[in-house]
Amino acid sequence: MNLNNLYYFKVMAQYQHYTRAAEFLCITQPSLSHAMAALEKEFGVPLFEKDGRNVRLSKYGRLLDSYVSRGFHEIESGNHLLMQFSKKDSGIIDFSFLFVLGYQFVPMLIKKFYENEVHKNITIQFNQCNTRTSLEKIKDGSIDVSLCTYMANEPEIDFRPVLKQELICITSADHPLAERTGVSMEELLPYPIIRYIDATGEIQDLIERLFYPCHASPQTLCCMEEEITMAGLVSTGHSSCIAIVPDLEILQNYNIKKIRLNHPDAYRKIYLAVSKNRPIPPLCKNLL
Repeated sequence: MNLNNLYYFKVMAQYQHYTRAAEFLCITQPSLSHAMAALEKEFGVPLFEKDGRNVRLSKYGRLLDSYVSRGFHEIESGNHLLMQFSKKDSGIIDFSFLFVLGYQFVPMLIKKFYENEVHKNITIQFNQCNTRTSLEKIKDGSIDVSLCTYMANEPEIDFRPVLKQELICITSADHPLAERTGVSMEELLPYPIIRYIDATGEIQDLIERLFYPCHASPQTLCCMEEEITMAGLVSTGHSSCIAIVPDLEILQNYNIKKIRLNHPDAYRKIYLAVSKNRPIPPLCKNLL
């Protein structure tokens, strides 16, 4: 099987037009036609069908394309990884982080990183993702390193704690608890709470454990992915709801009250996540 012909097929499947595909490949149209004919002869099925002046993938072509595209993606990922290993002072780092870390922590981290002249030729590609999405991207190789929360049952991921955030209760400005500086978990039970969705990682489990000694937990008002939307809803005073969130500076922009939780375990950790199955390129170690 000719690897060049398979690559030509991949491009043809993308363009579905002989002239444009040949121009992209920098070969003649007859050469491309010959390569596609050779593949069809080898497989014994038509890969393309005429569609006016253009062509389109046949059902066999669509099937082959699904495998060929994945195969070349793996090859490109391997090439990208090897290129990273060949350089320590230049290249690309694919980096993801939680949305709320983008307001202060990540900008300061990147500022400090680029203050070092050695890093001037390193490009960081940013991705804002929830924890579940970041971990999937680490496993498929499209992300090198992520700042996220811990997620259980992820044997392919190495989690390294890097940041500790206090958990607080937020309420509207006119909430019955608004004048308090601190509250116990029992005092929160009468008020409906906004919870996190599962994709955010361990934070909701941490919050639930804070209520264990109460043998109860507040009624759920709704579930959301991130703290900004939570703060917006809480600020309206809707149903006298509350939320338990990390103490983030961005919360100061909302008309809410921040109340300390009287519990020794009221905090969460942010982790640096990398793949256990792929060695960390030296380039990424500059960021770590």
